[in-house]
Amino acid sequence: MGFDPSEPEQRAMLRSALEAAGISVGDLWLHYFSLGGAVGEYEVEAYLQGLLALPALQRDLLAMAANELIEEIPRPRAPYSDEFTGDAAEPRHQPEAEESADQSRPDGQDRE
Repeated sequence: MGFDPSEPEQRAMLRSALEAAGISVGDLWLHYFSLGGAVGEYEVEAYLQGLLALPALQRDLLAMAANELIEEIPRPRAPYSDEFTGDAAEPRHQPEAEESADQSRPDGQDRE
């Protein structure tokens, strides 16, 4: 396995994403393994510390696992004006966590 010049940057960006989202190495590894990842949790930790190189396929599976875990994290969203009752400054309803702000538009049209 040769040295891939993009590996250090890919590793650093993966670490940053994990830290920003508060995802542990154990959670990353478990999801990575469920996607078909071939290295153990110890090796993933060593890779993230820069002590071990991984083939591009395994790095991409780690990125996929991280991105899927990040997408599952509920994020706050800004309410539209029609979501307020009028007598209180609170929204009438709270949308489901898996709903995305992209799913509804003020004009009622769905995006394609």
